[in-house]
Amino acid sequence: MGGSSKGGVPNSQIQAGELQNQNALTAIAQQSSQQGNQLFNASFPGFQTAENASSILASGDPAAISRLIAPATQQINSATAGSIQNIMQNAPAGGEKNLALEQANVAQGAQVGALASQGYTNSFNSLAQLAGHGIGLGQGATGAGLSAYGQANQGYGNMFNQNMQQKGATLGAAGGVLGDAAKVGAAFA
Repeated sequence: MGGSSKGGVPNSQIQAGELQNQNALTAIAQQSSQQGNQLFNASFPGFQTAENASSILASGDPAAISRLIAPATQQINSATAGSIQNIMQNAPAGGEKNLALEQANVAQGAQVGALASQGYTNSFNSLAQLAGHGIGLGQGATGAGLSAYGQANQGYGNMFNQNMQQKGATLGAAGGVLGDAAKVGAAFA
């Protein structure tokens, strides 16, 4: 059993090296699994926030959508207020000034309306993309870990088969010697 196999290297040293390689593959698989979990845990809050926002938009609830887009609406309102103030201070009195004020108000309404309607219509694609990204990350981490575990398992199986073959050869040789001894003993009996 302790004979040499490859280039005069004892089988026990070869098996120890193979075992070390398989243990290293197992460690890689465990590290890949941990990194996959860390990646998921780091990205999950962002996914959850985006999913929540997209779900609110997809709900079609006007009050919920208004609350969600309130920060952007506030920015539009501030910009419109600045434009109106500029028109009031700098435009000459008359029809053109009144038209410019009306156009600022119309533009404000159009921007807020577009924000809500585009948010609603784009929310379904956003939800689908979020699901795809989450699934892709999970599959990638799982695939890397499973691959390393599979390679390690295959190596362990190969080592087991080699050990069984060596034991079989040893037992076969011993059985042959015992069989020959039994024949010799029977001849003298």
